[in-house]
Amino acid sequence: MPDVTDNVLTHAAQVVAKCLDRGSGPADVMAAMPALRREPSRVRAQVVRLAMAVIAGRRRLRYALGDRRPRDPLQRARAYLMLALIEAGVRVPADARDLPSEQVMRERLLAIADAGERMAVEYSVPDWLLPHFEEAFGEQCGAVLGALAEPAPRTLRANRLRVADRAELIDRLAAEGVEAVPGRYAPDAVHVVGTEDLFQTSAYRDGCFEQQDEASQLAIAATAPAPGSRALDLCCGSGGKTLGLAASLGNRGAILACDVHAARVQELRGRLARAGADNVRPLHLDGGPAAERALAEFARRADRILVDAPCSGTGSWRRRQQARWQVDEAGFAELQATQWMLLQRAAGWLKEGARLVYATCSLLPAENERQLERLREHAPDLEVVRLKEVLGGEVADPITDATGTWLRVRPDQQGCDGFFLGVLRRKNA
Repeated sequence: MPDVTDNVLTHAAQVVAKCLDRGSGPADVMAAMPALRREPSRVRAQVVRLAMAVIAGRRRLRYALGDRRPRDPLQRARAYLMLALIEAGVRVPADARDLPSEQVMRERLLAIADAGERMAVEYSVPDWLLPHFEEAFGEQCGAVLGALAEPAPRTLRANRLRVADRAELIDRLAAEGVEAVPGRYAPDAVHVVGTEDLFQTSAYRDGCFEQQDEASQLAIAATAPAPGSRALDLCCGSGGKTLGLAASLGNRGAILACDVHAARVQELRGRLARAGADNVRPLHLDGGPAAERALAEFARRADRILVDAPCSGTGSWRRRQQARWQVDEAGFAELQATQWMLLQRAAGWLKEGARLVYATCSLLPAENERQLERLREHAPDLEVVRLKEVLGGEVADPITDATGTWLRVRPDQQGCDGFFLGVLRRKNA
């Protein structure tokens, strides 16, 4: 982390104070700060990175301050920022030098007698959640949690409805002063180098790309709709995967994109127009009989049903550090109940030979393979489709489990967001 200016620290303290008060992320807070919006993109990028570091390390930083934590929200936010800079080895202003050093913070942490509490404080994780990570990753738990606290890469998906391939997108961005390099796993993934404002480029205005992590792009490839087929995106949100599916079909076939949130469906409509995708029908699931009837009629004829289910979001903490504090144990159980309900609905619609594609941005087995194992017990006429069969061994080997069955990526190994995906198929009679 480079040295930061007083201007950046002032903005960052304001953002952090509001984030901690509201439980929101930096992007939401900054959108309502006109003075910060007028700053250069490099300043905004530094502010975001600092704010995310504080939100990610909130429990550890709070522990380090102890009884010296200021009561004033802005002063407390600045103290957290100073500690985050001290941890990163960055020079801090003179008025912050009475704070504990990195060595003192480390000694205090090591003095915590209980190993579980020590790890939860060190990696700034709620106590109830740590055992789920320990169960999933064992001795690698620290490596995973450490990677989840790091900044995420800026990743784009080249929109093949507007450009021939990602090489053309990279060239277009380069012509506008934006350096980008190809991704490693997803065929249309591009990683941006630097902090330039992508939304001011003509490439963005022309719909040549969408911001999308490489893991989410892999979900598009794993869904693999056949040319001219029908695909249902049951929990489309604002449509990131919907747009990818539309491009993979080359604007042929048909996609029904559904969500219960009207604002997200409306946002998708605008994104579809910019991306040039015209084989998608957005549908707001408003609870009324007409929407439910349209959903069921399409679903029963669909060749692919994608259930990108609501989840804990543990795999996407790098982009939404506030998410680690937004779900409690009761909420975690409710999410699993919702996932199970969606899987049962999708399985009930699935025609012979069609595939159910289940995905989450969670790293936790309770939300992932265990849900599919439960569904197979409930519906024995569903069979697993190994991702190695869908993607081919060369593509699948570095992004799937040892058997090539499930898509599993994590930030400490593949550099992507944490992500899970599995495919089931209804057997032919």
